Amino acid sequence: MTMGCKTTQKGNAASIKEDIKEEVVEVSEDSLQPKFDEYGFPILLEYTPTMIDLGKVNHGEKRELEFEYKNISNEVVEIEIVSACSCTETDFTVKKMNPGEGGKILLVFDSTSKKKSETIDVEVILKNTEPKNGYPIVNTVQFKYDLVLNDK
Repeated sequence: MTMGCKTTQKGNAASIKEDIKEEVVEVSEDSLQPKFDEYGFPILLEYTPTMIDLGKVNHGEKRELEFEYKNISNEVVEIEIVSACSCTETDFTVKKMNPGEGGKILLVFDSTSKKKSETIDVEVILKNTEPKNGYPIVNTVQFKYDLVLNDK
């Protein structure tokens, strides 16, 4: 959609002609439409980052991680729960987020019970539901690590 707008100032015909400005504002149809993932589910939150590589982690070591997110939809979004394996404590912003607002997911990973390197899925379950089936919308972010076992 394109809109034109002309503004003029008082003066003689020559100065009016020079002072006329045309401003064209382009509004992308894509910015008005919701985004969908490869499965057809609406994308409501954008995560930064979506994957964190912890690198080498000594067996028994704890590491803190942080994912930021922003509501990129046109609706109010609220997180129900953030879930990961039992080796990971989760803490997240609990509030209704209007479009453009965001928050953080804080994790503490404890490698004590781990025996090998892995990639861990962190599921973000929203109170918002998929319009087609009524199920909660679930997003996934990940972290990975290379476990260093202590030789004893």
